[in-house]
Amino acid sequence: VTVVFEGPSVERNNYLVLYGEKDEEGNKPYYVLYITDMWTDEKGRMAKLGVLGERPTKPFEIGSDVFLATEEQISKILGIFNPPEESLSLGKLIGYPFEVHLLIKNFGRIFITGKSGSGKSYTMGVLCEEFLRKGVPLIILDRHGEYGSLKVAEEDTGEGESEFVDRIIEFSDLKKNRGGDIDIEYLFSLSAADLVAPNLCTIVNLNGMALEVQEAIAGKLLKKLYESSTTRKIPPFYLFLDEAHLFAGKKQTETCEVVKLFAQEGRKFGANIVIGTQRPQLLDTTIRAQAGTWVVHNLSDIRDIGITISSAEDLSNENKSDISGLDKGECIICGEAVKGIPLFVKIRSRRTRHGGVSFNPLDFLSENTVDELQKRKERILGGKSADELETGKSMYQEMMEPKKAADYMDEIAALKVRILELEDEVSRLKDKVADVKERKDIPLVITDDTIGDLQTEIEVWKEKYKYLKEMAEKGEGDMIPLTEETEDLLDLSNKAIELEAQVKKFKSKYDDAIILAEKSIAELKKTRK
Repeated sequence: VTVVFEGPSVERNNYLVLYGEKDEEGNKPYYVLYITDMWTDEKGRMAKLGVLGERPTKPFEIGSDVFLATEEQISKILGIFNPPEESLSLGKLIGYPFEVHLLIKNFGRIFITGKSGSGKSYTMGVLCEEFLRKGVPLIILDRHGEYGSLKVAEEDTGEGESEFVDRIIEFSDLKKNRGGDIDIEYLFSLSAADLVAPNLCTIVNLNGMALEVQEAIAGKLLKKLYESSTTRKIPPFYLFLDEAHLFAGKKQTETCEVVKLFAQEGRKFGANIVIGTQRPQLLDTTIRAQAGTWVVHNLSDIRDIGITISSAEDLSNENKSDISGLDKGECIICGEAVKGIPLFVKIRSRRTRHGGVSFNPLDFLSENTVDELQKRKERILGGKSADELETGKSMYQEMMEPKKAADYMDEIAALKVRILELEDEVSRLKDKVADVKERKDIPLVITDDTIGDLQTEIEVWKEKYKYLKEMAEKGEGDMIPLTEETEDLLDLSNKAIELEAQVKKFKSKYDDAIILAEKSIAELKKTRK
C-alpha cells in the first residue's frame, strides 16, 4: 500500500489503521498498518505500508483514508499488553507512551547485538533484572566485572543496596575484586546445583584474567552446567554470555563447542542462553543461526547489518536504515518473543547501577547485609568437605598456570597451517587476476566466501590481541612472559596478517579486473550491433 500524508506529522515507527466497509452485523473491520519506507517527492510525503496480521480478501480502494492507530488497536495486534507476572517489561514502544510486556514463555535463546555505546550491555542488565524479579536462575559470565552492580540500587532511588542483593553470589579473585562474595578458586568445588537454583543469580567475575584463562574457566563451567541440565539435576536457567565472539568465534575451540551445544540443544533441557556481541559477523555461524529472539541495537558496519538481517527472523533489507539509525538505548526486537512483527523499543531505565568496574558494591551495602553475605559464604563452603574444596582449587590453579612450551608448539603448528592456506589463496587469486587480464569473454563470477571467512578469522584474532594488549598496558591479568615460543607465535601471527593484506590486495585487483572485463564486453557488443 502506498499513501500520501496530508494530516499530522507521522514518524517512521508509527502504526496506522485503515477501515473497511461495514459487515452485515454493522461492524466495521479495520487493518493495522506499519510503515516500511518513507520519502518525499512532488506529490508530498509518501510512504509504503504493510499489513499486520490478517490481510483483506480484496485490495484496498484507491483514495481510502488512513488514520493513526489507537493504543487499543496497536496493543491487540502486537500482543504487548500481557500480565506483569507472566511477562518481561523491557521498555516502551518508540513513539508511544505505553510499555511493552512480552511473555517469558516465548523467550528462548536470546541474541543481543549492537556496536559499542549503543546500549547492548545496558539491555543485558535490564534483562537480568527482569529475570531476577521472576525468580529465574541465572549464570552470568562477567568478563569485565560489570554485573556485580546488580547488588547496588540505581542512584535516583536513594537506596544503597538493590532488591536483588540477597539473591546474588559473585565469584571473583578477591585479591583484585573485593566486591565479590566467594573466591573464584572455589568455583569448581561446588556442584551445578549449588550454582543454579530458583531466586539465585551466580556471577562469575573474570575481570583481570588472561583471555585464555577466561576461555578455560568458561569451557569447563559450561560443560558442567550443560551435562547437569541434560540429567535434570538443575532447574531451567539462563546463561548470560557477553562479548560471546571472543569465546565462540569462527575458530573452533572446546569452549565454542560447548556454547554451540547450549545454542542447539540447550533449550530442550532448560539450558537457555543470552548471547551478547558487538560483532555478529565474528560469531560462530551455528550459534548465530540458533537465536530465537533478537534484540538489535545500532550497528554501523555494513557486514554486521547484513548478517543480522539475514539471520534474524522477520527482518529484511528494508530495515537496514532502521538499524543504522537507532539512537542509544533504542532497539528492534524480533523473532519468537513477538508475533512475527519487529517491535521498535526504547529500553527502560535500570533499577540497579550500570557497570561495576569503577566502584566497589560493598561500599553501598549496610553492615548487616555484609555480615549476612559473609555468613552465607561460610554456609556454602562449610557444606563441602576438605577434599572437595582442595580438588576444586587444584582445578582452578591448573587453569591459571602459564602455557607450556608444548601448548605453544601446537598453536605455532596451527598458525603454520593457516599461513599455508593463506599462501594458497594468494596464489589462486593471482591466477584469477591473470586470467581476467588475458581473456575478455569470461563470465562474471563472485570470489569465494573463503575471503570473507579469512577476514573474519583475522578480526577475531585482532579482538583477542586488542584485549590482551589493553590488559598488558594496564598491568592487569596474568600475562604470559615473553619467551622464544611466544616470539615465534607472534612472528607467525604477524606473517598471517601480512598475507591477509595480500589477499585483500589481490581480491581488489581481481574485482577491478572483472569490472574492466565487463566494460570491454559491453563495448564489444555495441560495436557488433
